[in-house]
Amino acid sequence: MHTTSREAKPIRSVQIGLREPQLGKRLREKRSGTYVETFSRIDVAGYQTDRDALDSLLRTISNEFPELSIDQLPLGIVSRCYLGSPFEVHICDFNGEIIEHFEMHRPMSAPFERARCLALHPSYAFIEVFNDTLRAVCVDGAVSVIAQ
Repeated sequence: MHTTSREAKPIRSVQIGLREPQLGKRLREKRSGTYVETFSRIDVAGYQTDRDALDSLLRTISNEFPELSIDQLPLGIVSRCYLGSPFEVHICDFNGEIIEHFEMHRPMSAPFERARCLALHPSYAFIEVFNDTLRAVCVDGAVSVIAQ
């Protein structure tokens, strides 16, 4: 299941972003309570069917990382799904601007599948998926970096 597309509204104006090592340092910083809570409510917040709610979710991400350029943001987020069987995890794919729930044994696309096992671990609230790393975010916002 996923939302239907519509005209995309730009939510970012930052073009340059950060350079290494500042980028790596910034992405290791603790995430805000608002950011963590937003992703813990995906199954009940209507992001999948309500375009305004999804736009709000995308703004939350943009607000968490205002100094980053679009290509420095996560490709998406993988987290445990609480809709019940047969669903196991869901992804928020920011490139496609969709939220999709995945049943057990149904594979996700390559950049997201590698985060699945971590997303199911009770220590993590969700996993941010980047091109070169996974960033496992705990409920308290602490971040662990898993290099690819």
